[in-house]
Amino acid sequence: MSDIRTGVYLVLEMILRVMIHPRLRARLLKCLGARVGENVRIYDVRFINLSSGFSNLCLERDVHIGTDCLIDLQGPVTIGQGSVLAPRVVVMSHSDPGSSHGAPLCNRHPPEANGVVVGRDCWLGAGAIVLSGSIIGDEVTLGAGALARGVLRSGKVYVGVPARELAS
Repeated sequence: MSDIRTGVYLVLEMILRVMIHPRLRARLLKCLGARVGENVRIYDVRFINLSSGFSNLCLERDVHIGTDCLIDLQGPVTIGQGSVLAPRVVVMSHSDPGSSHGAPLCNRHPPEANGVVVGRDCWLGAGAIVLSGSIIGDEVTLGAGALARGVLRSGKVYVGVPARELAS
């Protein structure tokens, strides 16, 4: 039963990818169980780990998700009002070195699905990566190609791998 449900979610995810209009993608996601606010625009995006469908996704009002983004929905993902994900942003809501096949690394690095929270009016630059457990405060700019892990304080600019606060 679970495999059938997962297969259905994968087909729905493919339908989302071929829809042309970004506002239609947002409406369809809402119909599929995501919490989606008004004026949300979602360009070509890939959703992975859909064991819970789209219920782990919350996109507040005026969110913009750019082309070729990847969003992992194993854990909860919330993107705050007015936030923008530039092209190729990756949001990973969980970490798992191979529990499905009994990988020994799971003893040292246990799987977790802590989710991701992106605050209001944030800008995540092209190719930025946000790891599970990250909490990005309001009005944060995350530079292109940066790797976010942990808490990023509101109103700051972060760049680099790992992301560090840029001195004002």
